[in-house]
Amino acid sequence: MKKFISLLCLLLVACSSNNTPPAYDSTTPFYKYMTRLEGEEILIRGIIKTPDNKTYLLSDNEDYEFSGIDARYLQPLFQPEYMTKLLKSNRSDDKFYLALSFAADRSNNLVKVYYELVLPMKYLNTLRQSLKGLEQRWNVFYDGGDCHISDFFHQEPSECKGGPRTKITLYMGWVEKPIINGRIVKLNNRDEILKKSSLSIPIPAYFDNYRLKTDEEIRSEKRDEMKKSTQDGIEKAVSIITAPIYYLMLIGVGPVMGK
Repeated sequence: MKKFISLLCLLLVACSSNNTPPAYDSTTPFYKYMTRLEGEEILIRGIIKTPDNKTYLLSDNEDYEFSGIDARYLQPLFQPEYMTKLLKSNRSDDKFYLALSFAADRSNNLVKVYYELVLPMKYLNTLRQSLKGLEQRWNVFYDGGDCHISDFFHQEPSECKGGPRTKITLYMGWVEKPIINGRIVKLNNRDEILKKSSLSIPIPAYFDNYRLKTDEEIRSEKRDEMKKSTQDGIEKAVSIITAPIYYLMLIGVGPVMGK
């Protein structure tokens, strides 16, 4: 019996381990293969685009470079039609709001950006134009969250029930959606660049810092997972073995209880 339980446990563990993704699989969520370090609040003091189609966000101590298609997803932050008003207001309970967040891989100087942007409905066409031609990496709601827009470019606010809509909320990089990837740099001419920046008021941002897990941390986690899988396997094996016995006991007790 003990040998049978051990064999069954090994089979259960083997089945579960085959479904476990590698630690550095590109499909694995960011936090799964990173160790979180201390977070911090920063100020973005400058946003610029360069002739080579790169976008830079400049903080007090370091800068963040975005290129190619990723840089284009920052286009909503370059719209003078509403950005000046947004920077002057920028409150979560107001009609203008921007929440900017970063997740940094300090081991490789890489950074991921996502943001929430809230605007009055009259800027709908401007926002659409800034994202035109891009594959969806966002979710859009009208008036907070009671009307989700699956087709941002063609679905109109009037299609939502509940009367006129007044605000747009855009989540760039919402939950499972891909976010904006860049790298951490430090520009030599940053003082000169800041003078040319379109930002009249800095943007508060939150920074989550991470580093790659060490080999020992990965091995330790695997050992813990193996222990848990083994324990789960034992519990499953015991339940499988004892279930028929328990069932027979119930059958035997049944007539007695019936009397």
